[in-house]
Amino acid sequence: MPDSPHALVLDADNTLWDTNATFRRARSAMIQVLQGADGEEARPDGEKRLETTDVLYRLSQHLPSSGGEGPDLEQLARAAAFYMSGLRGGPEAGIQTSRLRWASEQVRAGRQPPGCDRSWARKAAEAFRSALSAPPPLLDGAASLLRGVRAWRTARPDRRTSVLFSEGAPDRLEVAFDAHGIGGGQYFDDIVLREKTPDTFRDVCHAIGNAVDLSEPQAAEIVVIGDSLQRDIRPANATGCTTLYCPGDLWGRETPEAASEQPDYTLGTLDEALRILDL
Repeated sequence: MPDSPHALVLDADNTLWDTNATFRRARSAMIQVLQGADGEEARPDGEKRLETTDVLYRLSQHLPSSGGEGPDLEQLARAAAFYMSGLRGGPEAGIQTSRLRWASEQVRAGRQPPGCDRSWARKAAEAFRSALSAPPPLLDGAASLLRGVRAWRTARPDRRTSVLFSEGAPDRLEVAFDAHGIGGGQYFDDIVLREKTPDTFRDVCHAIGNAVDLSEPQAAEIVVIGDSLQRDIRPANATGCTTLYCPGDLWGRETPEAASEQPDYTLGTLDEALRILDL
C-alpha cells in the first residue's frame, strides 16, 4: 500500500485470539463428563475422546440455535450421549453423517439417552461453560500488531481510527477483553458487535468516515483484517475496503469461490500486516 490507511478494522475471534482452541477445550470437558472420570477410555465403537470433540462440533450444526453462538448445551450433551451410546439408526447407520443426524433427531424428539438422566446433561453443560470461561490466548503476531496499532493511532489521533468488529457473544468476548486489555480504549476507538453483512460494514465505514478529519469522509482508506473469506473478506470487499486475510485453525486456508472473496493480501501471521500497512 502506498500510504498508511485512515482506519483499521479487525476481527476478534480466531484472528486476534484463538477462540477455536478454547471451544476445543470446552468440548473436551463436556465429553469427559459424558464418558466418566477417565477421559481416555474408549467409546463403545472404539473411538477416543479426542476424536469425539470434533464430533461435538458437527453435532452442534445439526441442532437448532438457542439464540447465542450455538445450540443449547444440555441438548448438545444429550445428542453427544446418543452418538456415543453405540446405538444406530437408519439404513446407513454405519455412516458418520447418518449417526450425527440420528442423534440430533433423538434430541429434537425429546428423548433421553439410555442410562443418562437430566442431571448428567446439566453437569456436562456446566463443564463446557466453565472451560469456555477461560480467556483465549492471543494468536501469533497479535501482540505485535496491537502495539503497532496503538502507536499508529497515537501519532495522528485526528486522522486515524481503529475498530474491533465481531459477531461473538458479548459475555464471552468480555473475558478476552479483560484478559488482553482490549476494552480500555488503548487499541480500539470503537468495538462493534453485530452480524457481518455488507450493510453493517457500510455502517461501520460511514461511522469511520465521520470520525477521521478528512474533507471528504467517503474517501477514507479503510483496511479490514479477518480469518474468514465469507464473513470478513467478502462483505469488506463489497464496501470498497482493502482486505487482509489471515487464515486460522477454525476455517483453515480457504480458497476464494468468487472474485468477491479475493483478498488484497494474505498473511502468514498478523504482524505481517505492520509491514504491508506501514504501521
